[in-house]
Amino acid sequence: MIRGGKTQRLVNRIENVALFNVQGTGVPGITGVIFAAVENSGANVILISKASSEHTVCFAVHEKDVTAVAEALDSGNHQDLPAGGLTKVQIILSCSILKIGQKMEHSTGVGVSLLSALEKDNINVLAIAQGYSEYDISVVLKKEDCTRALSAFYSRCFLSKTIMAMGIVGPGLIGATLLDQLRDQAAILKEDFNIDLRVMGITSSRTMVLCDQGIDLSGWRELQKETGEMADLEKFTQHLHENQLSSNMVMVDCTADSNVASRYYDWLHKGIHVITPNKKANSGPLDKYLKLRSLQRQSHTHYFYEATVGAGLPIISTLRGLQETGDKILRIEGVFSGTLSYIFNSFKGERAFSEVVAEAKQAGYTEPDPRDDLSGTDVARKVIILARESGLKLELADIPVQSLVPEPLQTSSTAEQFMQQLPQFDQDMARERHDAETVGEVLRYVGVVDAVNNKGSVELRRYKKDHPFARLSGSDNIISFTATRYKDHPLIIIGPGAGAQVTAGGVFSDILRLASYLGAPS
Repeated sequence: MIRGGKTQRLVNRIENVALFNVQGTGVPGITGVIFAAVENSGANVILISKASSEHTVCFAVHEKDVTAVAEALDSGNHQDLPAGGLTKVQIILSCSILKIGQKMEHSTGVGVSLLSALEKDNINVLAIAQGYSEYDISVVLKKEDCTRALSAFYSRCFLSKTIMAMGIVGPGLIGATLLDQLRDQAAILKEDFNIDLRVMGITSSRTMVLCDQGIDLSGWRELQKETGEMADLEKFTQHLHENQLSSNMVMVDCTADSNVASRYYDWLHKGIHVITPNKKANSGPLDKYLKLRSLQRQSHTHYFYEATVGAGLPIISTLRGLQETGDKILRIEGVFSGTLSYIFNSFKGERAFSEVVAEAKQAGYTEPDPRDDLSGTDVARKVIILARESGLKLELADIPVQSLVPEPLQTSSTAEQFMQQLPQFDQDMARERHDAETVGEVLRYVGVVDAVNNKGSVELRRYKKDHPFARLSGSDNIISFTATRYKDHPLIIIGPGAGAQVTAGGVFSDILRLASYLGAPS
């Protein structure tokens, strides 16, 4: 049963139950014969769920009595059961029963609340038995669904409809920033919007911290150092899944790890919502992406990933909004890398390309190894995500990518060696800049989704100086949507497309969007 304070004995829980589904089309009034046989076996019937037909009945007994009941229902062991009288005897093991307690007698709509909570959390009910009133109701579930069912009912009846139990994976730069943003806004969200955000666990690749009531985010860093245990993503998932606070479970993946992304399917299957800036799942193998999206649509769970493209910019939501209102995407073109935006916005005059790359690295715009940015792979992942959102069934390998890493340096053993050798190739990029400037153009590293011709590309392009792409500054991203309604004048979104603050803000925005979907005021 649920325990603790006012919830004691509101819902009784019976474990180690087996469910019998019995059909006997050859025997009129079969239920009387069946229960006489069960009684003679010495078993105690815990629950009966009767169909309208007299030839079908469902009942539950303790698992310890299964063998005796099964033998009693064998026509060879009971004289009142003629051969062939029972056409079907199905036994379902490892079940639990939830029964609403008497303290709920004066609560209106309690039966509807229980069943609605189970339906909302995609929990399958095996059998239902109801007495003379709405509060006298019992349901049979698979044992592994029972804890989640209790949480769903408890949350619906007594807690905020939008209490959210969250697990944060990856407290690195983005994850740590998100945790600090949650810390700063939690009280305001709870007081003004009835959104109660509880971080039930934080895990890095090495250590994790778990809490049954929610971690105090004012000291999460110290808590992780002082009380952190060895990281175990299976245990971490189980802790979130079995939490007693809320059925609104959310896993927030702030890593760039493909192994973590591979768990999204399992999380969604368990009824855990997923929010992430991690691009690996949506840009990975097409069949796995389609399988993931199909499950998400069927499982009543949400999968949000706005920050996978454009950090905090509303790129994914704008694209979906256009399509959901009947517009047709023709082309998406943009500067998707804040790092490469900064580099080419700074690559002016007589400055050497290697000098600008070194400056970007020193300022923290690039990855520790700048080749990870200059290779164009990250931009290609963003292009494939937008292509698939536009309905194109493309693999990452289908996107031709122009790498800015000189071929002889692609296999340099260290980032330091690469940076030392890059000046040897400055002349090549200087020539590209000169050719563009000669005809009044600038260089920009762009990704393109050509929905008309079902293809994409990532390459260095030239644009006239009056083009919107030529007027970028700093590390801004710019994305242009050409659609049937925006054919002559593309829809353009521009703004910061990189950085921990804006990326974490994009993830936070997805968390609040999920809260709105779950019932919070918008």
